[in-house]
Amino acid sequence: MKQPFIIVIFFLSVVQIGCTGQTKKIKISEARFESIFAYPKDSSRVYCLLGSGFFRAPRSNNVDSIINDWLHKHPDAFLLPVSQLKDGGKMTYCWVIDNKDTLNTVLIRNGCYPGGTMVGPRKNTSMSEVYISNAEYNNFIEQIKIAEGFAKQNKLGIWIKEDPFE
Repeated sequence: MKQPFIIVIFFLSVVQIGCTGQTKKIKISEARFESIFAYPKDSSRVYCLLGSGFFRAPRSNNVDSIINDWLHKHPDAFLLPVSQLKDGGKMTYCWVIDNKDTLNTVLIRNGCYPGGTMVGPRKNTSMSEVYISNAEYNNFIEQIKIAEGFAKQNKLGIWIKEDPFE
């Protein structure tokens, strides 16, 4: 019973997000995807579906097909900027959302990446800007934990092996 409650709370909070500055939502139809990266047509920014560790994290072989399939089935989805580094870089961590579903969670639930890759900065610091509240972030991370547990239990993707980091 806890899972449906968390899902409802998460998506109600996502709908309430107020966008400021460079945090406007971007329709997926206005972006080109290359694996975990999205390139909006009218921007020099790069959006990434993973928050951390994606260069060294284990990755399943079906990541790109899962992303393409999900995007095809969710044409009304949008990119929601979550955070970015202030060092002048152009990469922004984002969630891709369509109503009550997120592409980020689907990737973890299918064992494409470990859940830790969805961790991002939680508050504004001298090094990063964060565009979501702690409550929104915490709700999302709870969903990631549930999704990762499902993938591990069902030995999906990277979890087919005992230690995917080998």
